[in-house]
Amino acid sequence: MSLSTHLEKMERFAAKVWRKHSKDDPILQLSFSEYDYLKVIQNAQEPIRITDLALEMEVSKPSATNMVTRLERKGLVSRAHCLHDARVKRVVLTEKALHYLAQEATVYRILAEQVAGQLSDEEQQQLVSLLSKALTF
Repeated sequence: MSLSTHLEKMERFAAKVWRKHSKDDPILQLSFSEYDYLKVIQNAQEPIRITDLALEMEVSKPSATNMVTRLERKGLVSRAHCLHDARVKRVVLTEKALHYLAQEATVYRILAEQVAGQLSDEEQQQLVSLLSKALTF
């Protein structure tokens, strides 16, 4: 079987797990871009400045500002004043976003467990190594 066929099977398997374990998941209603912004904000060590968010997303500051405004309207992020500079606002996830992202993490954990269950420990390590190498984009 070709790599593309295996990737298609993996995608279909992942979609099946998503459907089974995330009924009415609001994360599924987000665009890929909106989701990517939430993940960058989540992975930041502290509330993130819009300037830093734009750099991380490789977009202009106005584009990042527009996306933050959209996510704010959806109740997924809020802006907080910086303690060190009142002119600066930082973006934080709301409890609603944290809840949705936690649900999503559970689905990925289930997916990983099901894949890992088919592999030996050595094969799991090989898979992680190969995916790390292949997914450097």
